Amino acid sequence: MWGAEMILPFSIVNPLTRIEVVRQLPQPGKVLVRERDNVETFHWVAEYTPPPQFAIINVSRELAVPPKKLSPYLEVAVGDAVAEGAVLASRGGLGGRACRAPFAGTVTGSGRGRLLLEAPSRPVQISALVPGIVARVLPGEGAVIQAWGALIQGVWGNGKEIFGVLRVVARGAHQSLRAKKLDASLQGAVVVGGSSCDEEALEQAAEMQIGGLIVGGVSPQLIPRLMEMPFPVVATDGVGKVSMSEAIFKLLRSLEGREAALSGRMPDLHRPAWSRLGDVERPYVAVPMPAQNGTVVDRNTPLTLGSRVRALRQPYMGMSGVVVDIPPGLVLLETGARRPCVKVEFEGETVLIPYANLELLL
Repeated sequence: MWGAEMILPFSIVNPLTRIEVVRQLPQPGKVLVRERDNVETFHWVAEYTPPPQFAIINVSRELAVPPKKLSPYLEVAVGDAVAEGAVLASRGGLGGRACRAPFAGTVTGSGRGRLLLEAPSRPVQISALVPGIVARVLPGEGAVIQAWGALIQGVWGNGKEIFGVLRVVARGAHQSLRAKKLDASLQGAVVVGGSSCDEEALEQAAEMQIGGLIVGGVSPQLIPRLMEMPFPVVATDGVGKVSMSEAIFKLLRSLEGREAALSGRMPDLHRPAWSRLGDVERPYVAVPMPAQNGTVVDRNTPLTLGSRVRALRQPYMGMSGVVVDIPPGLVLLETGARRPCVKVEFEGETVLIPYANLELLL
């Protein structure tokens, strides 16, 4: 995630820029780094300790046995450590039943047909995710990691993240990912799958244990299944029948073989506003690399005459063009809304399009 001050009304595809990744704990904790520290992707940045987990398990009800007659059926005693799914009590015979532990822990109490299961608290850490330098520390919350490299903002993600090697399996931006393209050689890799994927491809991806998946668009009907995937999935261009931008695909193909951070984290609207430092940001692909000679384009670059852009909405969705005029102030649209707009030339046709419906191509 990135700081709110970096947000623009359009997404950006940037081959070389300064990347700032906010690594923030979900609740207050301890920061493990200092400003100017050099970090690798696996270095812990911050940690917190969640409260202990407790569960009161009504064994008597689950076995349909009165509390006073439950003792012969118990298979654990107070003080026993149990694994998740372990049998706590069972009743054989016709219609036999078993009561299992919902999580790993220790039986700390028993009485009235119930067992008290407790799981000890263990620290939870967050890593740097990208190699770089600690630009600033967020006391009690995390840190901002700064690096140089390629940055692609996405529009949807399933909340997971990973750092792995980019592998392109699609022949083009408009090609959908097929299960037959996925094999064991892609284990742990961040796979670029083209325009979209189907459930068969997802199942194959999980079986081959890929590290992550980048596609242009995802079907709304497939989102519940995507949320269950063990790897991050990021849609670069939209939800629905949307192909991957040619500019994004070409950039990813040029970066094949490099290590990339893939984050599918979305805004957490349940967090207090004061703590949502990066929640206005979108899922992203970040490919760190050493700063190179040449022009480095800052992410705050505004639209100017001659800027190359891509339309994100119908009827021009997916078309690339050049900004030829920037009307001052707000423009009255046919819908009655007033929005900042620019005039874009698409293959000889000049149209007026709101900023928010454009993607800047750098």
